[in-house]
Amino acid sequence: VSADVAAKVRIQYGGSMKAANAKSLLSQPDIDGGLIGGASLKPEFFDCVNGVPGV
Repeated sequence: VSADVAAKVRIQYGGSMKAANAKSLLSQPDIDGGLIGGASLKPEFFDCVNGVPGV
């Protein structure tokens, strides 16, 4: 895969993302987003969103 193609590919983390690990996961250079799932049903979910710059 060329660097140009790799730069255009977006990777969504599909594991268990929650407030406790979102910042470390989304700060990885090759992870562009995440699937929150059941964590979004809890008020702490907003800590996940607010704790990550650019979200």
